[in-house]
Amino acid sequence: MLHALQRTAGNAAVSRAVAGTSPVMVQRTVDEGLRKAKTPDEIVAALKKSGHSQDDAWELMRYMTSQQFPAGAGQGGFDILDSIKRASDEPIPRIRKTMAAGLMGKRWTIRHYTGEDPGNPPGFKEIASTYENAAAGRPGKHTNVADWRSLGNIKFTFYLVAVDGKVPPRKWLNDTHWYAEWDLDEIGECWVSPDLLETMNKPKDAKGAREAMKGVKAFRGTGKELKELLATKAFGSGNDPAAALDTVIGGAFELKVPGGLPVAKWQKK
Repeated sequence: MLHALQRTAGNAAVSRAVAGTSPVMVQRTVDEGLRKAKTPDEIVAALKKSGHSQDDAWELMRYMTSQQFPAGAGQGGFDILDSIKRASDEPIPRIRKTMAAGLMGKRWTIRHYTGEDPGNPPGFKEIASTYENAAAGRPGKHTNVADWRSLGNIKFTFYLVAVDGKVPPRKWLNDTHWYAEWDLDEIGECWVSPDLLETMNKPKDAKGAREAMKGVKAFRGTGKELKELLATKAFGSGNDPAAALDTVIGGAFELKVPGGLPVAKWQKK
């Protein structure tokens, strides 16, 4: 598989949170350096100082969002992983699987679009996370501090899902000319949700953050597990299953992979 589970501690924490077995303790120590940081460079420095720069993608997301949405009086801490359900735990009626077999049989891939120069493909050979780029002095121009603070998903990389070569409509695709592609079945770990920035980029305490995430449809698992879940939910939603994923997930669909993925080749859009 292209992307194996990253780290035992992080995955165990995710399993506990998603399974809902016992409450997962969220660190509540106030990280003043992280709270005061105003730029990606300052955030990276604060995470290094606190020791959280070595956290895997899941643990870092938990830590940063627990800092962004602190517990008020009498509240438990906020753990964003409680809102990301395990795809394999979602009940799928057998009849739905049978009906969606044709859709699942289509080619499902994930694509990362980039490149403003139509004449020359991008020069990098790996899709790097926002954190990796900032730590290397390459902060992304499309990512602002609000993304970092309110979502904490800075060690994930982002993709669109394509079904038989077609992706959902996005205005920002007009500014790109190249894409890299991977089979969804070969992705060992990923998660899907709508774009959460509008939902979470507001002042909230831990209770408010939990309330905001209650209606969010977010699922994690292997690429195969997510394909089955999404196909059975998207079946019957029209002739464009890639676009139907926005409806299934309740907003602009995103797939996230912890860490980066290697680029075998860039393809012209």
